[in-house]
Amino acid sequence: MLPITNKVALITKKGFSESFSIVDNEIPKPKGNEVLIKVDYVGLNRCDLYFSLGLYLPFENYPNVSGFEASGTVVEFANDELENSSKFKVGDKVSVIYTCDHRKYGTFAEYAVFPIGCLVKNNELSSQKEIAANWISFFTAYYGLVEFAQIKKGDYVIITAGSAGTSLAGIAIAKFFGAHTIVTSRNEKKKQQILDYGADYFVSLDTEDIVKRTFEITNGKGANIIYDSVGGQSAQKLFESSSQFGKIVFYGNMNHSEPTPLPILIGLKNYLTIKVLNTNEYLYQPEFNKKAIEFLNSNFHHFKSIVGKEFIGIDSLVDALKYLETGDLFGKVVVKVNN
Repeated sequence: MLPITNKVALITKKGFSESFSIVDNEIPKPKGNEVLIKVDYVGLNRCDLYFSLGLYLPFENYPNVSGFEASGTVVEFANDELENSSKFKVGDKVSVIYTCDHRKYGTFAEYAVFPIGCLVKNNELSSQKEIAANWISFFTAYYGLVEFAQIKKGDYVIITAGSAGTSLAGIAIAKFFGAHTIVTSRNEKKKQQILDYGADYFVSLDTEDIVKRTFEITNGKGANIIYDSVGGQSAQKLFESSSQFGKIVFYGNMNHSEPTPLPILIGLKNYLTIKVLNTNEYLYQPEFNKKAIEFLNSNFHHFKSIVGKEFIGIDSLVDALKYLETGDLFGKVVVKVNN
């Protein structure tokens, strides 16, 4: 028996966490190729805040749905034909991945409908909580490090903003392939947590020179891969830390108040390959998408958890977004929506 009402987090105006409101709606009825999901956990991402600001997938009408990733349970199919032809069944544990139009389909709800093509059946070896946190972070790390950089055993990889969820996913992927990780953070506040997660080397940017430390660690060769979410003027030092034939992946711009330099002479000298990564480039190509989903879903249980903080109940979602805004995090933020 479904409940009478369905709590949903809607964006009611442009802004950060203050733009979200929790409202009571009817439980949506799936139509066409849609499936109704009881949402178990949602994962929070910086793109949720960029979305509410209108900087990412801009939309015109308010209120608007929100939320990009979730784990849940299949409740109902739009019709018998869809159910009979589907690889899913009622009661299956599934994930919502980032391939549907999230201006129309949001995960921040107790119950929500999604196109069947946006769902993945979860590996039973992984928990609903972990999976809700994993997809966006690990998609980014997989596409950046595996598909683009072609990471291999023995590579040295610089990973910046080491306490962020996507950085932790980068550490996990790098270690899975036998690479050495040099992980940076602004200061030593989260040093031990980062090392405990699996980083081989830690560099505090407040007190250490990343170029000097990288060449010490790599015996003068430099880093084979640089995986950066910060951008800004600090990118200059990353270029200087690279090895010959190195690959640099920029997948974010936390330091968006500064321009990011492109030192072409260093690139020419070291034969560098530079990538500005938007995961959509891969997600909407079926051959890459299928390969990534199969690899990640079969290996999530091998990786350490990237969940840093859990909030309970959808009514806590605005507080969770406020916490995300602070930026002083270790790992991902998740909200437990249903039992």
